[in-house]
Amino acid sequence: MRAFSFLFILFFFPILGFSQVHQNIISGNILGTSSAIGLSYERIVRDNLSLELGIGLIGIGAGATVYPWKIQTSSLCFYTGFKVSSFVLVDLGGGTVAYVPFGASFFSPANWMIGLDVGPANGKLVSSSFGGATSETTRFYIYGNFRLGFRF
Repeated sequence: MRAFSFLFILFFFPILGFSQVHQNIISGNILGTSSAIGLSYERIVRDNLSLELGIGLIGIGAGATVYPWKIQTSSLCFYTGFKVSSFVLVDLGGGTVAYVPFGASFFSPANWMIGLDVGPANGKLVSSSFGGATSETTRFYIYGNFRLGFRF
């Protein structure tokens, strides 16, 4: 319950001392925190930090993005962070993916944004069958995200 209260306060109440203009981003994603194809809500909580929640066709996720320099409009903004997503495939099983993105976003003057990242990932897949047999596989691979969104 404490975690939910913390996230509620962080995402929905203004943080003193920060600009209140265009702190929210809704984006369509391929991979990333939405697990496959989905939507994410991102809240810029500082000039160089944002938190993200995503939901997709097969899963949900969350993450934090750190921009080494201040986020600026009409500029390519490089970033890194940490993102986790969890997915479920009916009758096949599910799993989690945690990755460290290295990417860039472009924030247009018209409040549109586009971003792309790739990075090392650790994925865990738990497969199941109708007979109750399960297997677990953990792999290291490259994961990423392509997103197109709108700031408001």
